Amino acid sequence: MVLAGGWANWRSRNYAKLERWMLTPKSASRSVSQPANSTNNIERGFLRQINPLLKIALCLILTSIALVLQQIGAMGLLVGVLLFFLLASNRVHFKIFAYTVLCLVVFVGISAWLRDWHTSILSALRLMAILLPGPLLASTTSPTDLVRAFQAVRLPNFLVLSLMLTWRFLPLIRQETQRILEANQLRGVNLSRQPQQWLSGLFIPLIFRIVAYADDVVIGLETRGYDPAAPRSTGQPLTWQVKDTVFIVVGAAMLVTVGYMEWGA
Repeated sequence: MVLAGGWANWRSRNYAKLERWMLTPKSASRSVSQPANSTNNIERGFLRQINPLLKIALCLILTSIALVLQQIGAMGLLVGVLLFFLLASNRVHFKIFAYTVLCLVVFVGISAWLRDWHTSILSALRLMAILLPGPLLASTTSPTDLVRAFQAVRLPNFLVLSLMLTWRFLPLIRQETQRILEANQLRGVNLSRQPQQWLSGLFIPLIFRIVAYADDVVIGLETRGYDPAAPRSTGQPLTWQVKDTVFIVVGAAMLVTVGYMEWGA
């Protein structure tokens, strides 16, 4: 009886920590050694403080516009603005940036060899304009803000929970992948030079870690008595701010400029 009570108390404490971890933004768990006034601090970034619904709407609009643009100048302006905000809001590793540039150069070269330079450059810019809004939205929106945004539009609770867990698991997968790669390096296995080891050395351990975390989340929700049908309330509801108005004005100006370069000229 005593052992059962102790086990229940231990599970309650740990699953409470798990629940706080699920709802804590990634930027709040940064290292103590990182300067608080860093320019890469998303928590104090301009985009981080914008209403998530506005960012989602703008990302959808930009993706739709990128599918119909035919002028390299208009497409280049759109990609340039997205790259500026992405680089200003995140710390991009040099290797990742170099690999991305190399892949784009190879893509443009192969496309130009098959067709022509105008079509290849336009296709590369279109691909970037479609792919960039997703990482920009993910890096400037915390799971907590995303949940409040979905609750503001009256989405079902089970759908809000599913989207929140999916959003939270994306950076978790990246962290676990980095840990697995470092563990393999300590064992003398360089997966970047040994593709035949990717299945046993990377994918299988990553799948096991994801399944283990999923089980922990399910047990934590059951322990805390989560009920999707229960009414929900928001401690910090979304409010309209002056920064949201500035964001709309800047976004509208960018869209008008891109539209003028595409159709007005």
